[in-house]
Amino acid sequence: MSIDNYGRRKSVGQRADLCLNITPQPKTERAREPVIPTRGLVRGQHPSTKMNCMIAWESQLEQKACYHFEFSPVVKAFREQPQTLYLSASKGMFRYTPDFELTLHNGEICYVEVKPLSKLFIPKVLERLQAANQYLAEKGYRFIVLTDEELNFPTRIRNFSILRPYLRFDIPPYISDQAKTWVAGTNDPTIGALCRFVGMQSTAFALLAQLHIGFDFDQPLENTTQIFTPVIGDHHETCFFTYRTGPDFKQCAVQTDPHA
Repeated sequence: MSIDNYGRRKSVGQRADLCLNITPQPKTERAREPVIPTRGLVRGQHPSTKMNCMIAWESQLEQKACYHFEFSPVVKAFREQPQTLYLSASKGMFRYTPDFELTLHNGEICYVEVKPLSKLFIPKVLERLQAANQYLAEKGYRFIVLTDEELNFPTRIRNFSILRPYLRFDIPPYISDQAKTWVAGTNDPTIGALCRFVGMQSTAFALLAQLHIGFDFDQPLENTTQIFTPVIGDHHETCFFTYRTGPDFKQCAVQTDPHA
């Protein structure tokens, strides 16, 4: 993907036409197929830019989880229904398939269960999750649970939805550098002002989607929304979600700053 006349540096104030990098979408494999749709349940597929394929989700919470994985640089890759485990509980053996597998940028593998908070502490459910947590820990993997408390942020999800197409845009380094310099030297910079500076809303949205320029994802994506230069640090550590870990699956107290 490139900007026209990429070899010649353009001033960011000039109009720059971005092109999309549409790549072939490989077929993925799952440990089990999503269940047949049932009346009252919402199921679908998330068009993942990060994975260049469709990721199946079986609930609105899972759909929201996909958005969080998509925008969190700490997540290098993710897939649904990764493998089926055969575990032991008080009433015998049972099969369990995690909802997602995450590959983090540090190489760590993390398995994810997405569950409504209202169901998490049902004794049978909790026992099975604790069994999965113990089994995966013994194998050297992390196991986390995400509930509506970690995922249900309507404004953030709406912003993810609006900005998702712009994850495919290529941002030449000089445009990113000029935009960061402009933001750092501007009093109270806003999204609207950034659009005017770079010349196109699509370029500004690509800068925001790819975290070259920061803003509060829990604030509406509007012209008056404040923006800022990201905090200097390891970009790949940025994470947009908190999570729960065993054995009690209480919410982690410390949240990784999604705007760092």
